[in-house]
Amino acid sequence: MKKKHFIVPALALGIIGGFIAVPNAIFADSGVTDSASTLTYATKNEVKTPGNHDGVSLFRTKDLFNVNLDGKSPLTEFSITPGYGHVKIRVENNSKTTLTLTLKHVDSGKDYFTKYVGAGDTINWYSMDSFSGGMRSGNYEIQWRAGGAYVDASARAISATNPDEL
Repeated sequence: MKKKHFIVPALALGIIGGFIAVPNAIFADSGVTDSASTLTYATKNEVKTPGNHDGVSLFRTKDLFNVNLDGKSPLTEFSITPGYGHVKIRVENNSKTTLTLTLKHVDSGKDYFTKYVGAGDTINWYSMDSFSGGMRSGNYEIQWRAGGAYVDASARAISATNPDEL
């Protein structure tokens, strides 16, 4: 007789548990995803990913500047951090005249180059094309001119530890 008294409550608990567990499993807010997740964290100048990557290196880039240029002879100043000597500069000339830009390493006084961007044209300059080992670190400036007219252009640049990241 005692066995009947234990079977009925045990069966009731099983049924009640099923009514609670099944809907919660079906309508759960956070389900299983099929995407892989890798923990990545960063400090100011480096990115770290835990684990063994066997020959996979993580590249790093830094924004140097992103400016809208106007005026007769605007000047853009920036600095290249040691180890980030691979540079890409993109210039969009919105002027109706040719834009002239001269890149100078301020610390040494060396002019790196003078480039010309036609009216309405866009150029991308890669340091790898002229300086395969990268550019020296330090302070730089770019002088912009439009043949006496007002400069109307935008320019941006990034530097990287590896030219493949540009």
